Amino acid sequence: MGVVFLFEAGEIACSDFDQVIDCTGIAQGDDDLRGVRGEMLLLSTRDVSLARPVRLLHPRHPIYIVPRADHHFMVGATMIESDHDGPITARSLMELLNAAYALHPAFGEAEIVETGAGVRPAYSDNLPRAKRRKDGTITINGLYRHGFLLSPAMAEQAASLLFNASADN
Repeated sequence: MGVVFLFEAGEIACSDFDQVIDCTGIAQGDDDLRGVRGEMLLLSTRDVSLARPVRLLHPRHPIYIVPRADHHFMVGATMIESDHDGPITARSLMELLNAAYALHPAFGEAEIVETGAGVRPAYSDNLPRAKRRKDGTITINGLYRHGFLLSPAMAEQAASLLFNASADN
C-alpha cells in the first residue's frame, strides 16, 4: 500500500513523505520524555523449576522471574530514573541476584548467562501518547514498561490522528 518503514534511519526529511509516524522511543528527543532504565539478567540452573512467571513484591528488592526454555530464567524489575544506556550496574546485579536467591536458594549456584540494560521512554504520568507535532509528524511514545501490550491501542490512536487531521491527543 505504499508504506515505507525505515529502521535506524537517523534524521529524515519529513517533507519527503506525505505522513511520518515516529516510534523511536527515547531517541526521539521529546523534551517531555524521561528515561527509565531497566536491567535484567539471564540465569541457568537445573535446580529450579517454575511453570510460570513469578513476581516477588519485596519492599526493598521487587523482582520478577520468567522461566525460559532449557532451564533459563530471566530476572528483572529494576526501575532507575536514568537515561544511561550502558551495561548493568554492580548494585543492580547484586540486588537482582540477592532477590533471586531469596526466592529460591538454588539460584545461588546458577550460571549467569547474560546481563542487559535498556532505557524505556516514559512521560511524567507514565501513560503513553500518540500525538501530532507541529511539523505534522505523528509520534507514538512513552510506552514505558507496557510496550507490546499497549501497541494495539496506540496504533488505533495513531490511525485516528492519521485519518482525522483535526483530532489531537
